[in-house]
Amino acid sequence: MQDNEEESLCYLLSLCVVSVDGQVLELGDKSSIFSIQSCSKPITYGIALETYGEEFVHNFVGKEPSGRNFNDMCLNEDSLPHNPLINSGAIMTTSLIQNKLSLSERFEYIMNKWTDLSGGLYKVGFNNSVYLSEKGTADRNFALAYFMKELNETKKIGFPENTDINETLELYFQSCSIEVNTEILSIVASTLAN
Repeated sequence: MQDNEEESLCYLLSLCVVSVDGQVLELGDKSSIFSIQSCSKPITYGIALETYGEEFVHNFVGKEPSGRNFNDMCLNEDSLPHNPLINSGAIMTTSLIQNKLSLSERFEYIMNKWTDLSGGLYKVGFNNSVYLSEKGTADRNFALAYFMKELNETKKIGFPENTDINETLELYFQSCSIEVNTEILSIVASTLAN
């Protein structure tokens, strides 16, 4: 790295802790926003559980660790994604979210859930550049989705009936591109803990 490249690097640091009774400790640059990326996975799973219940959701996704990389092309012994916190599992749980609505209505529903989880104090954002990057580098996620879709045709398991793979992936990429700051994310964590 050359000297002028080192000077152009900027690192931000922020810490925010919100207790379940609402006490807040903030340090650093709390106003900086960032995309949630894989932090979307537990919330998507929670939305699916809240809507359909554990028994139904786990007809589509397992609940055990895989011991494998987050984007491995593998399923459990029941031909399901190992759990909702790896890419295949997150794509599968995304397919369950309001799947009879249009893509825009589904994404609005997810955004509203994030806003609700932040106590309604903040409206979360969206980063289109991150979305386009997610979509543009998604060969593995497309492969995982079509791998699971093929099981629908051969073993009659996998995605819910009438799932549109492309819409499901679009919604997954959009969910990863939601933007928050550390305070919003801490409130969401506190809401879940409570």
